[in-house]
Amino acid sequence: MRYLIIGFLSIVYFSSCTTDGATYEVGSDFIENGIQIRVIDTFTVNTGTFKLDSLVTSGTSRILLGSIKDDDFGNTTAKSYLELVASTYSISNDAIYDSIGMILNYDTYYYGDTTKVQTYKLHRITETFEPEDSDDFYNESFLDYDSASLGETTFTPKPNKETDSLFIKMDDVLGEEIFNKIVDNDINNSDDFLQYFKGLAIVPDTSLNSHILGFSAYPSTSSEENSSMRLYYTIKDDDSEDNSYYVDFLISSATQQFNQIESDFSTSVLGNFTDGEDIKDSKDTNNATYIQSGVGIASRIEIPSIKKLLEFSNEATSLGATLTFSPLVGSYNSDYPLPESLLVYVVDHKNRILKQLTDINESAVYAYLNDNEDEFSQNTFYSVDLSGFVEEILLTESDLNYALMIMYETYNQNVSHMIIEDNPATDNPVKLTVKYLNY
Repeated sequence: MRYLIIGFLSIVYFSSCTTDGATYEVGSDFIENGIQIRVIDTFTVNTGTFKLDSLVTSGTSRILLGSIKDDDFGNTTAKSYLELVASTYSISNDAIYDSIGMILNYDTYYYGDTTKVQTYKLHRITETFEPEDSDDFYNESFLDYDSASLGETTFTPKPNKETDSLFIKMDDVLGEEIFNKIVDNDINNSDDFLQYFKGLAIVPDTSLNSHILGFSAYPSTSSEENSSMRLYYTIKDDDSEDNSYYVDFLISSATQQFNQIESDFSTSVLGNFTDGEDIKDSKDTNNATYIQSGVGIASRIEIPSIKKLLEFSNEATSLGATLTFSPLVGSYNSDYPLPESLLVYVVDHKNRILKQLTDINESAVYAYLNDNEDEFSQNTFYSVDLSGFVEEILLTESDLNYALMIMYETYNQNVSHMIIEDNPATDNPVKLTVKYLNY
C-alpha cells in the first residue's frame, strides 16, 4: 500500500517553496481527504566536534611534511618515516664515489602559505622499522632516530608540478660507507642493507608557521617522479660523454612509510581533547563544528527528535529527508578549497563508528557540494540524503542514540580542514528537512 501511494504521489506532487511544517492535501478529487504531505524542517539538531583516537597513515603513497599554526585548529606538524631499499646492490670495482642526497618529488598537494620558507632535516632511524601493536602505523606513531642531522635544506616550495622536486644533500661520510659496503660485497641484498641502515626520518622545523606539503611515496623499481635516496658515482676511465651513474633507494613497500601528524589545540577555539568521547559543543566553539584530516577531527551531527514524526499519525511514512550544512563564509578560498564530497558515517553515543551512511537501497551516501556561489556565498552548501537514516530510526522500536560523523574522504592523506557553520542567528544552520506522508 505504501509504495502504491508513493508511486501515485510522484505523479501528482511537485515541490515548491514552503514554510516550516507546511501541510498539503493530495488527490482530494480522486481519493478520500486525509492524505497529506508535510514538509518539516524544524527538527532540533545538535552539533559538535570530536577527535578520533587514531588514523592509519601508512600505505597512503604520500610523504607529508611541514608545520602550520592556526587560530581555529591550533598547531599541526607532519614528519615522515621511510624504510628504503635498492633494486640492485651491484657497483663496479672501477666506480668512484661522488655524492648522496634525498630527492623529494612534489605530488602537488599543499596546505598553507607556500610563499614562506621551511627547513627539512634528515635523520637516521635507530630502531627496527615495524609498528608496535598491529600491521599499521598511525598518525601518532613514531620511531626513534639519531639526533644528528644527515642533511638539511631551507627552501621556498614550488609544489604545483609533479615533475618538480626538492634535493637535500646528505652526509658524504654516510654515502661513502654505503658505497664501499656495496662495492666490497658487505651489502649484497635488501636484508643486508636494512641491517645496516634502518631508514630515514624527515623532520620539518616545527617552530615555523608555513605550510604542509605532499611528496610522492610509492614503492617502485622506477625513480621517475618518485622520491628516493640517490647515491651518485662515476666509473674510472669511462670515456662516455655522461660519466654519471647512480643507485636509487626507494620505499621498500607501501606499508613501510608513514606520517606522524601531531596536533596541539591548546591555543585554538577547540582546546585539547581528553579522549575520543570528548565532544566540543558548537555553542562553545563560535557556533561552528570542525573537520581536519590527518589528526582525526570530525564533525558530529545528532538529530534526537526524528522519532517525533511518529506522533503525527499511525498511518504515515517519510517520502524523503535531506540534511544541509554550509561551510563558514571566509574560511575557504583557493588556498583552502572545499572538497566536492565528504564522507558520512553513523556513530554511537561514544563516537564509535558503526557503519558508513547508506540510502534506502543500501548504497553509500556522501555529502555533496552545491557551489552555485553568489556574491554573498549564500548558495554554497552540502547536502546529504538522509532518507535511509530517517527510515531506520523510525522503524526501530528502541532509541538508537545514533549520530552522524562528517569527515574528508582523504582523511589520512592530508591535513585539509573545514569549518561548518551552525548559528541559529544566521540563515545557515545545520538543518534536516523531511517530506512526510500521512494517509
